[in-house]
Amino acid sequence: MPGAIAVIATLALAGGPNGSPPTPEEMVAYFVHGLEQGAIPRYGQQTDQPFKQVSRSPAVFASTGPNEVGDKMETLRFTVTKLSDCTYKAEQQFEEDGEPYYRLAYTLDLSAVTAIGFDNPPATISLKGLTKSCTTNTEGSCDPTREPEAIGPFFGEPRQAEQALAVFHEKLCPLKP
Repeated sequence: MPGAIAVIATLALAGGPNGSPPTPEEMVAYFVHGLEQGAIPRYGQQTDQPFKQVSRSPAVFASTGPNEVGDKMETLRFTVTKLSDCTYKAEQQFEEDGEPYYRLAYTLDLSAVTAIGFDNPPATISLKGLTKSCTTNTEGSCDPTREPEAIGPFFGEPRQAEQALAVFHEKLCPLKP
């Protein structure tokens, strides 16, 4: 797949300064959650402020706006950190007026992920072959056995996420047979 990183950089990711290729964390952030500069966080009918990319490595994306009631500012923050070539930590955190009230962190082994499945178009994805573990500060929101390959939310374009996964395995984390 010649030039695939360039394709991913232009199609799926905002890329770095001066058109530099995406970092591994940016690539994973895209195919796991559809995160990029300007992505619109949507939960059902609720649409929040577009994401701003705060950092490239780790890849950090944040969306800040008034909460549903309108009396406080709420921030949704995603952080993707590389642990090894094939293992990443993906964290979601909600803050109200700067104080965290929800945090969920997945450790994702992506070495055997062969495909992406989209459900509830495309709010939730399944990473076929994923091995994950999770931690949270909210009881009941972390059960990796309930949907072992599912990750959510997803805000991007399915085709671009599939391309990002292919480039990830080609350039960064060879697919385990």
